[in-house]
Amino acid sequence: MAETYIAGGRTAATLATLDHAVAVLWNPSTTRSLGVIQLEFSVTTAGVANAVIQRTTARGTAGSTVTADIDNAFSRVAAPPSGALFDLAAFSVQPTLDASELARWATAAVIGAGRIWTWPEPITVPAGAGLGLLTATAVIFPASDVTVTWRE
Repeated sequence: MAETYIAGGRTAATLATLDHAVAVLWNPSTTRSLGVIQLEFSVTTAGVANAVIQRTTARGTAGSTVTADIDNAFSRVAAPPSGALFDLAAFSVQPTLDASELARWATAAVIGAGRIWTWPEPITVPAGAGLGLLTATAVIFPASDVTVTWRE
């Protein structure tokens, strides 16, 4: 049975640029894939959050990183074998994006607005790739709490 992991953190507000990374689950493994089953965010400062989910092919340089360990495992049996990293804004170097957007959402400009994406099948994140929450328009994405749940 695959183990389920969860990681969360608070981002900084992004720059007002299109496709600015807010949060990216990065898979540094050279052999293992991840299966993302849920991604959610809730804004903690007022502002419209125009969000897009997109795959990434190079990591970028995050403002902060959550390194998943045994505490992130639902069963608390083992750390993620992939060494998964959850990168959070503000990014000083943007990750390289895959061409296709997977989902979009725009929130109201109020604290607490957000979105939970849950997929019927996990979104595969291959070795050396990521899955990110990015700005869908050239507007500042407000500081937010972001959580990702995956299996491996």
